[in-house]
Amino acid sequence: MFEDSPALYLARRDAYAAFLAAADAEAHVAWFRGDGRYADEAAAVAAVDRAYAATRGAFAPIEVEGLGPAPEGRGLLDGLAALHRDGGARPDWKAFKAAREGFVAAARAALQGFRNGQSQPRSVTEGGADAR
Repeated sequence: MFEDSPALYLARRDAYAAFLAAADAEAHVAWFRGDGRYADEAAAVAAVDRAYAATRGAFAPIEVEGLGPAPEGRGLLDGLAALHRDGGARPDWKAFKAAREGFVAAARAALQGFRNGQSQPRSVTEGGADAR
C-alpha cells in the first residue's frame, strides 16, 4: 500500500509531526508562564490562547480522520490542559510527558502499519501495527 500512496503516508506523517511540534510549543508556553517570563498575567494568558489555538488547529486533521494516533492525540491535549490548570500554578509535567510519549509511539505504529500495507492505520490503543 505504501508504494501506491506515498503522498497519503507523507501527509499523515506531516500531520502527526505538526501536531507534536505545536504541542511542544504549547508546553514551552506553560514552562515560560511558570518561570515568570511573561510581562504580566495578561501576556501569559494571550500566549496560552495563541498556543492553544495552534495546537488544536494542528490536531484537527488527525481528529477528522479519526485513525492512527487520534485517541493518543486527545490524551496529549488532556496532558496539555493539565499544564494550564489553576492558571499554570501546578503544571502536571509527568502527565504531559507520558501523553507525549504515548502519542509518539502511536504515531510511529500507525506509520509503520501504513508502510506495511494497512491503508487504515490503527492506534496502539486500538491494537494497531505495533500494539504493545
